[in-house]
Amino acid sequence: MGLVLLVLCLAVGTSMFIRHANRSSALACLPELPDLIRNTKTLREKVIGADRAVRETLQTRGPDELFGQRTGELGKLYQGNCFYDQALLCYQLAMDLDSKNPLWPYLLASVLQERGENESTRGFLERTIGLAPNYSPAVLKLADSYFKTGNTDKAKAHYDRRLKLAPGDPYALLGLGRIALEKSEWETAQACLQRAIAADPNFGDAYRMLATVHEHFGRLEEMKLALDRAARCPPFRPAPDPWIDALADLCYETEQLLVLGAKAITGLNVDAALSKFYRRAMELDPNNPKVHLATGKAMLMIGQIKDAREFFQKTIELDPKSDEAYFQLGVVLQIEKKQDDAERMFLKALDLQPNNANIHNNLGVALLEQKRYEEAIEYLTQALDIDPEHISARYNLGMCFWAMGRTRDAIQQYRHVLRLKPEWATAASAFAWILATDKNEENRNGEEAVRWALVACAGEGRNNPEYLDTLAAAYAEAGDFEQAVITAEESLNLAQARGDSALSKDVLHRLQRYRSAKAFRH
Repeated sequence: MGLVLLVLCLAVGTSMFIRHANRSSALACLPELPDLIRNTKTLREKVIGADRAVRETLQTRGPDELFGQRTGELGKLYQGNCFYDQALLCYQLAMDLDSKNPLWPYLLASVLQERGENESTRGFLERTIGLAPNYSPAVLKLADSYFKTGNTDKAKAHYDRRLKLAPGDPYALLGLGRIALEKSEWETAQACLQRAIAADPNFGDAYRMLATVHEHFGRLEEMKLALDRAARCPPFRPAPDPWIDALADLCYETEQLLVLGAKAITGLNVDAALSKFYRRAMELDPNNPKVHLATGKAMLMIGQIKDAREFFQKTIELDPKSDEAYFQLGVVLQIEKKQDDAERMFLKALDLQPNNANIHNNLGVALLEQKRYEEAIEYLTQALDIDPEHISARYNLGMCFWAMGRTRDAIQQYRHVLRLKPEWATAASAFAWILATDKNEENRNGEEAVRWALVACAGEGRNNPEYLDTLAAAYAEAGDFEQAVITAEESLNLAQARGDSALSKDVLHRLQRYRSAKAFRH
Protein backbone atom coordinates (compact mmCIF):
# COMPACT_ATOMS: atom_id res chain seq x y z
CA MET A 1 0.00 0.00 0.00
CA GLY A 2 2.87 2.37 0.79
CA LEU A 3 4.25 2.12 -2.73
CA VAL A 4 0.85 2.78 -4.31
CA LEU A 5 0.43 5.91 -2.18
CA LEU A 6 3.91 7.02 -3.22
CA VAL A 7 3.03 6.61 -6.90
CA LEU A 8 -0.19 8.58 -6.51
CA CYS A 9 1.64 11.39 -4.76
CA LEU A 10 4.21 11.45 -7.53
CA ALA A 11 1.44 11.56 -10.11
CA VAL A 12 0.03 14.83 -8.83
CA GLY A 13 3.02 16.50 -7.26
CA THR A 14 6.31 15.83 -8.96
CA SER A 15 5.98 16.43 -12.70
CA MET A 16 7.55 19.89 -12.53
CA PHE A 17 10.10 18.64 -10.01
CA ILE A 18 11.21 15.79 -12.26
CA ARG A 19 11.47 18.00 -15.33
CA HIS A 20 13.67 20.49 -13.53
CA ALA A 21 15.52 18.05 -11.29
CA ASN A 22 19.20 17.40 -11.51
CA ARG A 23 20.68 14.03 -12.28
CA SER A 24 20.97 12.95 -8.67
CA SER A 25 17.31 13.70 -7.94
CA ALA A 26 16.16 11.72 -11.01
CA LEU A 27 18.50 8.89 -10.06
CA ALA A 28 16.84 8.69 -6.66
CA CYS A 29 13.47 8.09 -8.36
CA LEU A 30 14.73 5.05 -10.30
CA PRO A 31 13.97 1.64 -8.78
CA GLU A 32 16.83 -0.41 -7.44
CA LEU A 33 17.57 -3.66 -9.21
CA PRO A 34 15.45 -6.49 -7.73
CA ASP A 35 16.94 -9.72 -6.48
CA LEU A 36 17.37 -11.75 -9.69
CA ILE A 37 19.35 -14.66 -8.30
CA ARG A 38 16.48 -17.14 -8.80
CA ASN A 39 15.54 -15.90 -12.26
CA THR A 40 16.78 -17.09 -15.63
CA LYS A 41 20.15 -15.95 -16.91
CA THR A 42 18.46 -14.29 -19.90
CA LEU A 43 16.18 -12.22 -17.69
CA ARG A 44 19.07 -11.16 -15.48
CA GLU A 45 21.03 -10.02 -18.53
CA LYS A 46 18.03 -8.19 -20.02
CA VAL A 47 17.15 -6.33 -16.81
CA ILE A 48 20.74 -5.42 -15.96
CA GLY A 49 21.35 -4.24 -19.54
CA ALA A 50 18.19 -2.13 -19.68
CA ASP A 51 18.87 -0.64 -16.26
CA ARG A 52 22.42 0.23 -17.32
CA ALA A 53 21.15 1.91 -20.51
CA VAL A 54 18.73 4.03 -18.48
CA ARG A 55 21.41 5.15 -16.04
CA GLU A 56 23.90 5.90 -18.81
CA THR A 57 21.28 8.02 -20.60
CA LEU A 58 20.66 9.95 -17.40
CA GLN A 59 24.38 10.47 -16.90
CA THR A 60 25.00 11.74 -20.43
CA ARG A 61 21.78 13.67 -21.14
CA GLY A 62 20.08 14.32 -17.82
CA PRO A 63 16.38 13.71 -17.05
CA ASP A 64 15.06 14.44 -20.57
CA GLU A 65 12.51 12.82 -22.90
CA LEU A 66 14.88 10.10 -24.10
CA PHE A 67 15.65 9.17 -20.51
CA GLY A 68 11.89 8.96 -19.91
CA GLN A 69 11.39 6.69 -22.93
CA ARG A 70 14.13 4.29 -21.87
CA THR A 71 12.85 4.25 -18.32
CA GLY A 72 9.42 3.33 -19.65
CA GLU A 73 10.91 0.48 -21.69
CA LEU A 74 12.60 -0.77 -18.53
CA GLY A 75 9.19 -0.62 -16.84
CA LYS A 76 7.71 -2.78 -19.59
CA LEU A 77 10.44 -5.35 -19.03
CA TYR A 78 9.70 -5.31 -15.30
CA GLN A 79 5.92 -5.63 -15.82
CA GLY A 80 6.33 -8.41 -18.38
CA ASN A 81 8.18 -10.42 -15.72
CA CYS A 82 5.93 -9.54 -12.76
CA PHE A 83 8.18 -7.01 -11.01
CA TYR A 84 5.27 -4.65 -10.50
CA ASP A 85 6.74 -2.37 -7.82
CA GLN A 86 9.69 -1.53 -10.07
CA ALA A 87 7.41 -1.12 -13.10
CA LEU A 88 5.24 1.45 -11.29
CA LEU A 89 8.23 3.66 -10.49
CA CYS A 90 9.54 3.42 -14.04
CA TYR A 91 6.18 4.34 -15.56
CA GLN A 92 5.85 7.36 -13.30
CA LEU A 93 9.20 8.73 -14.48
CA ALA A 94 8.37 7.89 -18.09
CA MET A 95 4.97 9.57 -17.85
CA ASP A 96 6.47 12.78 -16.47
CA LEU A 97 9.37 13.06 -18.92
CA ASP A 98 7.90 11.47 -22.08
CA SER A 99 4.61 13.20 -21.40
CA LYS A 100 3.00 12.89 -24.84
CA ASN A 101 3.25 9.09 -24.95
CA PRO A 102 -0.10 7.49 -23.96
CA LEU A 103 1.55 4.14 -23.28
CA TRP A 104 3.05 5.08 -19.92
CA PRO A 105 -0.13 6.19 -18.07
CA TYR A 106 -1.98 3.24 -19.59
CA LEU A 107 0.53 0.65 -18.42
CA LEU A 108 0.72 2.31 -15.00
CA ALA A 109 -3.09 2.05 -14.79
CA SER A 110 -2.97 -1.60 -15.82
CA VAL A 111 -0.64 -2.47 -12.93
CA LEU A 112 -2.83 -0.62 -10.42
CA GLN A 113 -5.99 -2.21 -11.82
CA GLU A 114 -4.40 -5.65 -11.56
CA ARG A 115 -4.04 -4.90 -7.85
CA GLY A 116 -7.70 -3.92 -7.51
CA GLU A 117 -7.04 -0.17 -7.38
CA ASN A 118 -9.96 0.78 -9.64
CA GLU A 119 -10.52 4.33 -8.43
CA SER A 120 -6.84 5.28 -8.56
CA THR A 121 -6.56 4.23 -12.21
CA ARG A 122 -9.09 6.68 -13.59
CA GLY A 123 -6.84 9.69 -13.84
CA PHE A 124 -4.25 7.66 -15.73
CA LEU A 125 -6.86 6.17 -18.06
CA GLU A 126 -8.35 9.62 -18.71
CA ARG A 127 -4.87 10.88 -19.54
CA THR A 128 -4.34 7.93 -21.89
CA ILE A 129 -7.60 8.63 -23.71
CA GLY A 130 -6.70 12.31 -23.96
CA LEU A 131 -3.45 11.38 -25.71
CA ALA A 132 -4.88 8.45 -27.71
CA PRO A 133 -8.63 9.04 -28.08
CA ASN A 134 -9.09 6.12 -30.50
CA TYR A 135 -7.44 3.45 -28.35
CA SER A 136 -10.63 1.59 -27.44
CA PRO A 137 -9.16 -0.81 -24.82
CA ALA A 138 -8.47 2.23 -22.61
CA VAL A 139 -12.09 3.35 -23.01
CA LEU A 140 -13.31 -0.12 -22.05
CA LYS A 141 -11.04 -0.23 -18.98
CA LEU A 142 -12.32 3.15 -17.85
CA ALA A 143 -15.93 2.04 -18.35
CA ASP A 144 -15.30 -1.11 -16.30
CA SER A 145 -13.63 0.96 -13.58
CA TYR A 146 -16.65 3.25 -13.27
CA PHE A 147 -19.04 0.29 -13.25
CA LYS A 148 -17.15 -1.56 -10.50
CA THR A 149 -17.37 1.50 -8.25
CA GLY A 150 -21.07 2.13 -8.88
CA ASN A 151 -20.91 5.12 -11.25
CA THR A 152 -23.18 3.61 -13.88
CA ASP A 153 -23.86 6.86 -15.76
CA LYS A 154 -20.20 7.42 -16.56
CA ALA A 155 -19.73 3.71 -17.20
CA LYS A 156 -22.55 3.78 -19.77
CA ALA A 157 -21.08 6.82 -21.49
CA HIS A 158 -17.75 5.04 -21.93
CA TYR A 159 -19.33 1.75 -23.03
CA ASP A 160 -21.21 3.75 -25.67
CA ARG A 161 -17.95 5.39 -26.72
CA ARG A 162 -16.29 1.98 -26.99
CA LEU A 163 -19.13 0.85 -29.27
CA LYS A 164 -18.53 3.83 -31.57
CA LEU A 165 -14.85 2.90 -31.80
CA ALA A 166 -15.54 -0.86 -32.10
CA PRO A 167 -19.08 -1.35 -33.51
CA GLY A 168 -20.79 -4.49 -32.23
CA ASP A 169 -18.17 -5.05 -29.53
CA PRO A 170 -19.54 -7.81 -27.24
CA TYR A 171 -17.64 -6.56 -24.17
CA ALA A 172 -19.21 -3.11 -24.34
CA LEU A 173 -22.62 -4.66 -24.98
CA LEU A 174 -22.14 -6.91 -21.96
CA GLY A 175 -21.32 -3.84 -19.87
CA LEU A 176 -24.45 -2.05 -21.07
CA GLY A 177 -26.45 -5.19 -20.32
CA ARG A 178 -25.12 -5.28 -16.77
CA ILE A 179 -26.05 -1.62 -16.24
CA ALA A 180 -29.56 -2.26 -17.58
CA LEU A 181 -29.95 -5.23 -15.20
CA GLU A 182 -28.92 -3.08 -12.23
CA LYS A 183 -31.60 -0.57 -13.21
CA SER A 184 -34.19 -3.34 -13.82
CA GLU A 185 -34.46 -2.29 -17.46
CA TRP A 186 -35.09 -5.86 -18.51
CA GLU A 187 -35.92 -5.37 -22.19
CA THR A 188 -32.89 -3.13 -22.72
CA ALA A 189 -30.70 -5.70 -20.99
CA GLN A 190 -32.10 -8.46 -23.18
CA ALA A 191 -31.45 -6.50 -26.37
CA CYS A 192 -27.84 -5.73 -25.37
CA LEU A 193 -27.10 -9.32 -24.36
CA GLN A 194 -28.64 -10.76 -27.51
CA ARG A 195 -26.47 -8.40 -29.58
CA ALA A 196 -23.40 -9.51 -27.58
CA ILE A 197 -24.22 -13.16 -28.28
CA ALA A 198 -24.76 -12.42 -31.97
CA ALA A 199 -21.30 -10.83 -32.08
CA ASP A 200 -19.71 -13.70 -30.12
CA PRO A 201 -21.79 -16.92 -29.94
CA ASN A 202 -19.35 -18.34 -27.36
CA PHE A 203 -19.71 -15.49 -24.87
CA GLY A 204 -20.65 -17.45 -21.76
CA ASP A 205 -21.17 -14.44 -19.47
CA ALA A 206 -23.75 -12.99 -21.86
CA TYR A 207 -25.73 -16.26 -21.79
CA ARG A 208 -25.62 -16.32 -17.98
CA MET A 209 -26.97 -12.76 -17.74
CA LEU A 210 -29.58 -13.50 -20.39
CA ALA A 211 -30.73 -16.41 -18.23
CA THR A 212 -31.44 -13.87 -15.47
CA VAL A 213 -33.63 -11.91 -17.88
CA HIS A 214 -35.51 -15.04 -18.91
CA GLU A 215 -36.06 -15.92 -15.26
CA HIS A 216 -37.50 -12.45 -14.59
CA PHE A 217 -40.03 -12.87 -17.39
CA GLY A 218 -40.90 -16.41 -16.26
CA ARG A 219 -39.37 -18.05 -19.32
CA LEU A 220 -37.94 -20.98 -17.40
CA GLU A 221 -37.24 -23.18 -20.40
CA GLU A 222 -35.33 -20.37 -22.13
CA MET A 223 -33.45 -19.75 -18.86
CA LYS A 224 -32.39 -23.39 -18.71
CA LEU A 225 -31.27 -23.37 -22.34
CA ALA A 226 -29.22 -20.19 -21.77
CA LEU A 227 -27.51 -21.68 -18.71
CA ASP A 228 -26.80 -24.92 -20.57
CA ARG A 229 -25.30 -22.93 -23.43
CA ALA A 230 -23.17 -20.91 -21.00
CA ALA A 231 -21.84 -24.13 -19.46
CA ARG A 232 -20.61 -25.25 -22.89
CA CYS A 233 -18.83 -21.98 -23.63
CA PRO A 234 -15.08 -21.56 -23.08
CA PRO A 235 -13.93 -19.60 -20.02
CA PHE A 236 -14.14 -15.83 -20.12
CA ARG A 237 -11.44 -14.21 -22.20
CA PRO A 238 -10.44 -10.56 -21.70
CA ALA A 239 -10.96 -8.22 -24.61
CA PRO A 240 -7.93 -7.96 -26.94
CA ASP A 241 -5.50 -5.30 -25.77
CA PRO A 242 -2.43 -4.91 -28.04
CA TRP A 243 -0.47 -2.73 -25.60
CA ILE A 244 -0.87 -5.25 -22.78
CA ASP A 245 -0.54 -8.31 -24.99
CA ALA A 246 2.80 -7.02 -26.29
CA LEU A 247 4.28 -7.33 -22.79
CA ALA A 248 4.23 -11.11 -23.20
CA ASP A 249 7.02 -10.75 -25.78
CA LEU A 250 9.23 -9.33 -23.02
CA CYS A 251 8.74 -12.25 -20.64
CA TYR A 252 11.91 -14.25 -19.94
CA GLU A 253 10.81 -16.02 -16.78
CA THR A 254 9.93 -19.70 -17.02
CA GLU A 255 7.09 -19.81 -14.48
CA GLN A 256 5.41 -16.75 -15.97
CA LEU A 257 5.72 -18.17 -19.48
CA LEU A 258 3.96 -21.30 -18.26
CA VAL A 259 1.18 -19.11 -16.83
CA LEU A 260 0.88 -17.23 -20.13
CA GLY A 261 0.77 -20.51 -22.02
CA ALA A 262 -1.98 -21.83 -19.76
CA LYS A 263 -3.99 -18.63 -20.31
CA ALA A 264 -3.58 -19.01 -24.07
CA ILE A 265 -4.90 -22.57 -23.87
CA THR A 266 -7.84 -21.42 -21.75
CA GLY A 267 -8.55 -18.97 -24.56
CA LEU A 268 -8.43 -21.89 -27.03
CA ASN A 269 -5.21 -20.64 -28.60
CA VAL A 270 -3.04 -23.73 -28.28
CA ASP A 271 -0.79 -22.71 -31.18
CA ALA A 272 0.17 -19.50 -29.38
CA ALA A 273 0.85 -21.43 -26.18
CA LEU A 274 3.24 -23.73 -28.03
CA SER A 275 4.96 -21.34 -30.41
CA LYS A 276 5.03 -18.20 -28.32
CA PHE A 277 5.37 -19.27 -24.70
CA TYR A 278 6.36 -22.90 -24.22
CA ARG A 279 9.00 -22.76 -26.95
CA ARG A 280 10.62 -19.72 -25.31
CA ALA A 281 10.40 -21.39 -21.91
CA MET A 282 12.14 -24.43 -23.40
CA GLU A 283 14.92 -22.25 -24.81
CA LEU A 284 15.40 -20.51 -21.47
CA ASP A 285 15.16 -23.58 -19.27
CA PRO A 286 15.59 -26.77 -21.36
CA ASN A 287 15.85 -29.10 -18.35
CA ASN A 288 12.75 -27.90 -16.56
CA PRO A 289 10.30 -30.84 -16.34
CA LYS A 290 7.32 -28.50 -15.94
CA VAL A 291 8.01 -27.05 -19.38
CA HIS A 292 8.17 -30.47 -21.01
CA LEU A 293 4.98 -31.53 -19.22
CA ALA A 294 3.06 -28.42 -20.30
CA THR A 295 4.29 -28.79 -23.87
CA GLY A 296 3.28 -32.45 -23.95
CA LYS A 297 -0.22 -31.65 -22.71
CA ALA A 298 -0.62 -28.96 -25.38
CA MET A 299 0.61 -31.38 -28.05
CA LEU A 300 -1.93 -33.93 -26.85
CA MET A 301 -4.71 -31.36 -27.15
CA ILE A 302 -3.99 -30.82 -30.86
CA GLY A 303 -3.61 -34.52 -31.59
CA GLN A 304 0.19 -34.62 -31.91
CA ILE A 305 0.34 -37.97 -30.12
CA LYS A 306 3.91 -39.00 -30.94
CA ASP A 307 5.32 -35.61 -29.91
CA ALA A 308 3.23 -35.62 -26.73
CA ARG A 309 4.57 -39.06 -25.78
CA GLU A 310 8.17 -37.89 -26.23
CA PHE A 311 7.63 -34.82 -24.04
CA PHE A 312 6.02 -36.90 -21.28
CA GLN A 313 8.86 -39.41 -21.43
CA LYS A 314 11.37 -36.55 -21.16
CA THR A 315 9.45 -35.16 -18.18
CA ILE A 316 9.77 -38.51 -16.40
CA GLU A 317 13.47 -38.63 -17.25
CA LEU A 318 13.93 -35.19 -15.66
CA ASP A 319 11.52 -35.80 -12.77
CA PRO A 320 10.90 -39.50 -12.01
CA LYS A 321 8.36 -38.51 -9.35
CA SER A 322 6.04 -36.59 -11.67
CA ASP A 323 2.71 -38.36 -11.17
CA GLU A 324 1.13 -36.08 -13.77
CA ALA A 325 3.67 -37.16 -16.41
CA TYR A 326 2.99 -40.86 -15.76
CA PHE A 327 -0.74 -40.17 -15.95
CA GLN A 328 -0.50 -38.23 -19.22
CA LEU A 329 1.80 -40.84 -20.74
CA GLY A 330 -0.80 -43.43 -19.78
CA VAL A 331 -3.46 -41.40 -21.61
CA VAL A 332 -1.27 -41.34 -24.74
CA LEU A 333 -0.76 -45.09 -24.55
CA GLN A 334 -4.52 -45.57 -24.20
CA ILE A 335 -5.03 -43.57 -27.38
CA GLU A 336 -2.43 -45.79 -29.05
CA LYS A 337 -4.44 -48.85 -27.89
CA LYS A 338 -1.53 -50.05 -25.74
CA GLN A 339 -3.66 -50.85 -22.72
CA ASP A 340 -1.04 -52.99 -20.93
CA ASP A 341 1.52 -50.17 -21.09
CA ALA A 342 -1.11 -47.62 -20.11
CA GLU A 343 -2.01 -49.72 -17.09
CA ARG A 344 1.63 -49.71 -15.94
CA MET A 345 1.84 -45.93 -16.25
CA PHE A 346 -1.37 -45.41 -14.27
CA LEU A 347 -0.16 -47.73 -11.53
CA LYS A 348 3.08 -45.72 -11.25
CA ALA A 349 1.03 -42.54 -11.09
CA LEU A 350 -1.10 -44.04 -8.32
CA ASP A 351 1.99 -44.95 -6.32
CA LEU A 352 2.85 -41.25 -6.30
CA GLN A 353 -0.69 -39.87 -5.99
CA PRO A 354 -3.02 -42.52 -4.53
CA ASN A 355 -5.97 -40.17 -3.96
CA ASN A 356 -6.32 -38.92 -7.52
CA ALA A 357 -9.76 -39.83 -8.89
CA ASN A 358 -8.71 -39.21 -12.50
CA ILE A 359 -5.93 -41.81 -12.28
CA HIS A 360 -8.31 -44.38 -10.79
CA ASN A 361 -10.80 -43.65 -13.56
CA ASN A 362 -8.32 -44.02 -16.40
CA LEU A 363 -6.87 -47.17 -14.91
CA GLY A 364 -10.40 -48.53 -14.74
CA VAL A 365 -10.85 -47.73 -18.45
CA ALA A 366 -7.60 -49.50 -19.34
CA LEU A 367 -8.84 -52.60 -17.54
CA LEU A 368 -12.29 -52.26 -19.09
CA GLU A 369 -10.71 -52.25 -22.56
CA GLN A 370 -8.97 -55.51 -21.62
CA LYS A 371 -12.31 -56.99 -20.47
CA ARG A 372 -11.02 -57.28 -16.90
CA TYR A 373 -14.32 -56.04 -15.60
CA GLU A 374 -14.08 -56.91 -11.92
CA GLU A 375 -10.73 -55.14 -11.60
CA ALA A 376 -12.06 -52.18 -13.57
CA ILE A 377 -15.05 -51.89 -11.23
CA GLU A 378 -12.69 -51.84 -8.24
CA TYR A 379 -10.74 -48.84 -9.52
CA LEU A 380 -13.79 -46.99 -10.83
CA THR A 381 -15.50 -47.45 -7.47
CA GLN A 382 -12.40 -46.04 -5.75
CA ALA A 383 -12.56 -43.03 -8.07
CA LEU A 384 -16.13 -42.42 -6.95
CA ASP A 385 -15.18 -42.88 -3.31
CA ILE A 386 -12.72 -40.02 -3.79
CA ASP A 387 -15.09 -37.90 -5.93
CA PRO A 388 -18.73 -39.05 -5.86
CA GLU A 389 -19.59 -36.69 -8.73
CA HIS A 390 -16.82 -37.86 -11.07
CA ILE A 391 -19.11 -38.19 -14.07
CA SER A 392 -16.66 -40.03 -16.32
CA ALA A 393 -15.97 -42.67 -13.66
CA ARG A 394 -19.68 -43.21 -13.13
CA TYR A 395 -20.29 -43.48 -16.87
CA ASN A 396 -17.44 -45.97 -17.23
CA LEU A 397 -18.77 -47.95 -14.27
CA GLY A 398 -22.09 -48.18 -16.11
CA MET A 399 -20.27 -49.50 -19.17
CA CYS A 400 -18.62 -52.18 -17.04
CA PHE A 401 -21.91 -53.28 -15.56
CA TRP A 402 -23.57 -53.42 -18.96
CA ALA A 403 -20.68 -55.43 -20.47
CA MET A 404 -21.05 -57.92 -17.60
CA GLY A 405 -24.79 -58.24 -18.13
CA ARG A 406 -25.63 -56.32 -14.94
CA THR A 407 -28.08 -54.13 -16.82
CA ARG A 408 -30.02 -52.88 -13.79
CA ASP A 409 -26.79 -51.63 -12.21
CA ALA A 410 -25.80 -49.98 -15.50
CA ILE A 411 -29.17 -48.21 -15.74
CA GLN A 412 -28.73 -46.90 -12.19
CA GLN A 413 -25.33 -45.41 -13.05
CA TYR A 414 -26.56 -43.81 -16.29
CA ARG A 415 -29.53 -42.24 -14.54
CA HIS A 416 -27.16 -40.75 -11.98
CA VAL A 417 -24.86 -39.43 -14.71
CA LEU A 418 -27.71 -37.82 -16.64
CA ARG A 419 -29.08 -36.17 -13.52
CA LEU A 420 -25.72 -34.47 -13.13
CA LYS A 421 -25.23 -33.70 -16.83
CA PRO A 422 -28.52 -34.05 -18.71
CA GLU A 423 -27.16 -32.72 -22.03
CA TRP A 424 -24.24 -35.19 -22.28
CA ALA A 425 -24.82 -36.76 -25.69
CA THR A 426 -22.53 -39.77 -25.19
CA ALA A 427 -24.24 -40.87 -21.98
CA ALA A 428 -27.69 -40.11 -23.34
CA SER A 429 -27.06 -42.30 -26.41
CA ALA A 430 -25.62 -45.16 -24.32
CA PHE A 431 -28.56 -45.07 -21.93
CA ALA A 432 -31.08 -44.88 -24.79
CA TRP A 433 -29.44 -47.89 -26.45
CA ILE A 434 -29.97 -50.01 -23.33
CA LEU A 435 -33.58 -48.84 -22.96
CA ALA A 436 -34.26 -49.62 -26.62
CA THR A 437 -32.41 -52.89 -27.22
CA ASP A 438 -31.86 -54.83 -23.99
CA LYS A 439 -33.00 -58.44 -24.27
CA ASN A 440 -34.76 -58.22 -20.90
CA GLU A 441 -38.19 -56.68 -21.46
CA GLU A 442 -38.24 -55.25 -17.92
CA ASN A 443 -35.28 -53.02 -18.79
CA ARG A 444 -36.75 -51.63 -22.01
CA ASN A 445 -38.73 -48.41 -22.30
CA GLY A 446 -39.28 -47.17 -25.84
CA GLU A 447 -40.66 -43.73 -25.02
CA GLU A 448 -37.84 -42.93 -22.59
CA ALA A 449 -35.31 -44.32 -25.08
CA VAL A 450 -36.61 -41.92 -27.74
CA ARG A 451 -36.41 -39.01 -25.30
CA TRP A 452 -32.74 -39.63 -24.45
CA ALA A 453 -31.77 -40.48 -28.03
CA LEU A 454 -33.19 -37.13 -29.14
CA VAL A 455 -30.98 -35.44 -26.52
CA ALA A 456 -27.97 -37.18 -28.08
CA CYS A 457 -29.03 -36.14 -31.59
CA ALA A 458 -29.57 -32.47 -30.71
CA GLY A 459 -27.40 -29.96 -32.55
CA GLU A 460 -24.23 -31.46 -33.98
CA GLY A 461 -25.31 -34.87 -32.69
CA ARG A 462 -27.56 -35.12 -35.74
CA ASN A 463 -24.40 -35.65 -37.80
CA ASN A 464 -23.31 -38.65 -35.72
CA PRO A 465 -24.36 -41.93 -37.38
CA GLU A 466 -24.04 -43.87 -34.10
CA TYR A 467 -26.44 -41.51 -32.31
CA LEU A 468 -28.88 -41.79 -35.21
CA ASP A 469 -28.56 -45.58 -35.07
CA THR A 470 -29.59 -45.40 -31.40
CA LEU A 471 -32.51 -43.09 -32.21
CA ALA A 472 -33.72 -45.50 -34.91
CA ALA A 473 -33.61 -48.40 -32.42
CA ALA A 474 -35.52 -46.29 -29.90
CA TYR A 475 -38.24 -45.44 -32.43
CA ALA A 476 -38.54 -49.14 -33.26
CA GLU A 477 -38.90 -50.09 -29.59
CA ALA A 478 -41.58 -47.40 -29.23
CA GLY A 479 -43.44 -48.93 -32.20
CA ASP A 480 -42.81 -46.06 -34.64
CA PHE A 481 -41.27 -48.11 -37.43
CA GLU A 482 -41.76 -45.41 -40.06
CA GLN A 483 -39.48 -43.03 -38.15
CA ALA A 484 -37.15 -45.93 -37.34
CA VAL A 485 -36.67 -46.62 -41.06
CA ILE A 486 -36.17 -42.93 -41.95
CA THR A 487 -33.63 -42.45 -39.13
CA ALA A 488 -31.77 -45.69 -39.85
CA GLU A 489 -31.43 -44.71 -43.52
CA GLU A 490 -30.03 -41.34 -42.41
CA SER A 491 -27.54 -43.15 -40.15
CA LEU A 492 -26.56 -45.53 -42.94
CA ASN A 493 -25.90 -42.69 -45.39
CA LEU A 494 -23.65 -40.92 -42.89
CA ALA A 495 -21.77 -44.11 -41.99
CA GLN A 496 -21.17 -44.91 -45.66
CA ALA A 497 -20.05 -41.33 -46.38
CA ARG A 498 -17.46 -41.66 -43.60
CA GLY A 499 -16.27 -45.03 -44.88
CA ASP A 500 -17.30 -46.85 -41.69
CA SER A 501 -18.01 -50.26 -43.20
CA ALA A 502 -18.54 -52.06 -39.86
CA LEU A 503 -21.19 -49.61 -38.68
CA SER A 504 -22.78 -49.55 -42.13
CA LYS A 505 -23.17 -53.32 -42.05
CA ASP A 506 -24.75 -53.26 -38.56
CA VAL A 507 -27.14 -50.41 -39.41
CA LEU A 508 -28.20 -52.13 -42.64
CA HIS A 509 -29.01 -55.29 -40.67
CA ARG A 510 -31.15 -53.32 -38.22
CA LEU A 511 -32.80 -51.34 -41.04
CA GLN A 512 -34.05 -54.57 -42.57
CA ARG A 513 -35.68 -55.49 -39.26
CA TYR A 514 -37.39 -52.10 -39.00
CA ARG A 515 -38.77 -52.47 -42.53
CA SER A 516 -40.30 -55.73 -41.33
CA ALA A 517 -41.78 -53.95 -38.28
CA LYS A 518 -39.38 -55.69 -35.90
CA ALA A 519 -37.39 -53.99 -33.14
CA PHE A 520 -33.74 -54.80 -32.57
CA ARG A 521 -32.59 -56.78 -29.54
CA HIS A 522 -29.01 -56.77 -28.28
